[in-house]
Amino acid sequence: MSALPRAALRDALEDAVRAAGEAIGEIVAGGRVRVGMKWGEGPVSEADHAADDVLHERLMPLIEGAHWLSEESEQSSPIVPGEPTWVVDPLDGTREFLIGLPEFGVSVGLFEEGRLVLGAVALPPVDGGEWTVLSGLLDGERGAGRRNGEELPRIEDGPDVGRVVVSRHDYERRRLQYQIPFAVHPAGSSVLKLAQVALGGAGVYLSTRPRSVWDVAGGAAVVEAVGGALLDARGEPLRLSPQQIRIPPFAAASPQRALAMLQAIGAGPGSRA
Repeated sequence: MSALPRAALRDALEDAVRAAGEAIGEIVAGGRVRVGMKWGEGPVSEADHAADDVLHERLMPLIEGAHWLSEESEQSSPIVPGEPTWVVDPLDGTREFLIGLPEFGVSVGLFEEGRLVLGAVALPPVDGGEWTVLSGLLDGERGAGRRNGEELPRIEDGPDVGRVVVSRHDYERRRLQYQIPFAVHPAGSSVLKLAQVALGGAGVYLSTRPRSVWDVAGGAAVVEAVGGALLDARGEPLRLSPQQIRIPPFAAASPQRALAMLQAIGAGPGSRA
């Protein structure tokens, strides 16, 4: 467990994801961005590594003996179930970042005693200004979400699905917008789509393919902190864990909206998914 009070830990995490975002911005301001390829996965840029370095430097001293699971750096020791673990995606949405779309972000989740207890994300400025930082503190039955230090309202619950956000692959290649009876919009990274749900800009984020836990952990904490949930194809709460990197498809929304979304695609309670 952290020696810091949970509120102080949250403040430090918010500062860390903001600093990581600013490190990404400095790379962009410097001109050309160096890019490599990860075998079988896609591009990785110097901005990914710069943000990862900032997060590691700021977060690891906060909890003695904490583990580190990041998309862009190696683990220094085996991850032990139940022990504190930072789960990090320093730049979720590298493809969008490289083509100049502001649909990427920084994502960090903290797991303690086998459950997600805290998370934060940073989203880039759209028209100048500062990075937007969202955080979610999960404490038993209570949750608290913040945007730039101000408390977020709880998201509305009900069967009205509203605006659905999906991946560009689902929209442009699978044409998912013609397969479900709701308004469907494409968006870039998982962190952005989860943030849109938490902020009320989207009713549901429907993920139809497996994701990595580092894509989801930070945003999931924010969604859950404002009353949302991530439900798997059977309508059960998705249990995230550092021990399971690949996570199954899900619907992220308020509980009733998520179930309505799943039922509309033939999933949810009673399905064989």
